Amino acid sequence: MKRILFFTMLILLALSLVACDDSHSNLKINTVSNANLTEREKVILSNTSDQSFVFDFKVDDKFKEVAVWVEKYESGKLVGEVNRISMEIKNKGTIIFSTSHTTEESNHTLFTVTIDSDGGTGSGWSPETIIKEDGLGAVWGSNPLGETSIQGKMVLASICYSTSKEGISSLPTDFYNNIDSHMNELKNYDVVYLLRSEFK
Repeated sequence: MKRILFFTMLILLALSLVACDDSHSNLKINTVSNANLTEREKVILSNTSDQSFVFDFKVDDKFKEVAVWVEKYESGKLVGEVNRISMEIKNKGTIIFSTSHTTEESNHTLFTVTIDSDGGTGSGWSPETIIKEDGLGAVWGSNPLGETSIQGKMVLASICYSTSKEGISSLPTDFYNNIDSHMNELKNYDVVYLLRSEFK
């Protein structure tokens, strides 16, 4: 439990550093984008997590809330949600998704989702058991196209695991822009975690 609290504190520290940056000023209204992190922020995140994704958003007054969650798929089928949080927002903010092993010898990983907006921060975390098999490969990524217009239930990032002897490749760019037409891509992996968001 102490380790979980330690990682959460470090992630909140990293979030506060990201939140102090004024990178939101370059964003178009009603968009989400991969955050431009400083070298210092990258170092902090790399030392506190195994994988991390940081997104900035900028919205107009019609959006009052954002929900963020992680969906888990096995062989292309949705099996549940790992984490879900929602929070009131105003104008701009930051979303962070990170994973970190709870101990070196276990296959337990802590999934943390954090939202920061208008001086408030919300965070949720839950442990997840990652499959341990010989030849297990992992790829992760997010939409490489930069700013994405806010619409519906968006996919912000993915972490994919596969034991295929043919190797593993990341999800195509089109997946992030049109998930409904590319859901069959998830069948190529043993387990997929998708970070999703919905602005309301």
